[in-house]
Amino acid sequence: MKLKGKVAFITGASGGIGSAVARIFASEGANVGIAARSVDKLEALAKELKDMGRKAVVCRCDVLKDQDILDSIRSTVRELGPIDILVNCAGIVSFEAVHELPDEVWDRTMQINAKAPFVAIREVLPSMLKRKYGRIINVASVSGKIGFPFRSAYSASKHAVLGLNRSLSAEVAPHGITANCICPTFVSTVMFNESIQKWADETGKTFKEMEAELRNKVPMKRFIDPAEVAPLALLLASDDSAGMTGQAINVDGGFLQV
Repeated sequence: MKLKGKVAFITGASGGIGSAVARIFASEGANVGIAARSVDKLEALAKELKDMGRKAVVCRCDVLKDQDILDSIRSTVRELGPIDILVNCAGIVSFEAVHELPDEVWDRTMQINAKAPFVAIREVLPSMLKRKYGRIINVASVSGKIGFPFRSAYSASKHAVLGLNRSLSAEVAPHGITANCICPTFVSTVMFNESIQKWADETGKTFKEMEAELRNKVPMKRFIDPAEVAPLALLLASDDSAGMTGQAINVDGGFLQV
């Protein structure tokens, strides 16, 4: 039980990676606040976690709204206690050529992918600093390290997350708090399938053609399952990684070797 007695809060918990992280945390003893817009999915997930003997707080949360984030965190703290582990997993991706990118798409992408993690971090940090303990995990992307065509807003937002994490980790390192990023690529989720279709539309290819092209870019010649990302989150949330901070670790089948 690597997380016995710990309290975790996860945004984007209704999605593939977020829900996988919630399950593995619960399996290792954590009680979890799960936040997303889809309450039905959260309720089903909460039942799974409670069947493991854990407590789960369902938080309807639209991370476009700062107050939703604050309310969700505060609700979790009221019911479960101070948050030991924060996982910022909510995210969106957009596909537009730079010269066709509307302001509203840029702003929405930056709010969800970059500002929402900042708002959540700022809310949980005072308690972590007071207790001299905390684990902050930001789900970024290899798009935070390199660029892809038609993904400028997404790439900029993920670069921002990595930059935030670097400064944050240096700031809180003396206080028993770690901050690390997970950088997946081509993870088999609903959002990824939607991304394949959008990318295909931008390039004039079919879904199957685009899917095959992306798969062939991965040395393992396959996409990543969300369940393959969750164990890394567990490592970063546990005391096994007490000496790791400021890192941005790829889970990508060998796609990006930096």
